[in-house]
Amino acid sequence: MGKKVLIVDDEKAIVEVVQTILRKEGYEVYSALGAIACLEFLRNFTPDIIILDVMMPDMDGWEVLRILKGRGVLDKAKVLMLTVVKEPKPEDADLGPYVIDYIVKPFDKDDMLERVNFVSSL
Repeated sequence: MGKKVLIVDDEKAIVEVVQTILRKEGYEVYSALGAIACLEFLRNFTPDIIILDVMMPDMDGWEVLRILKGRGVLDKAKVLMLTVVKEPKPEDADLGPYVIDYIVKPFDKDDMLERVNFVSSL
């Protein structure tokens, strides 16, 4: 199988679309509906890539990154942030280097794949 990707978003439809696209490209895809589910899932598993939504009701993506940084997950996993903001800025400057790229919603399938494939190649 391909690289392991975790998709984290509170919108089930977004998760399902991204899963379908990435599975067709040979990625091994996992999902978490929301920040809390993500943190629980990552207690026992570290993917190669995390696609993380910025705005979620239970906890925002930046707070999730802070926690993952503290756990050492970001030493192994590469992060793409999903956002509706065209030029997002991390609330914590220390988190910026952990984000490889951003996928802006609504996203184009080919653009998203290009970004994921690039991160996968690093």
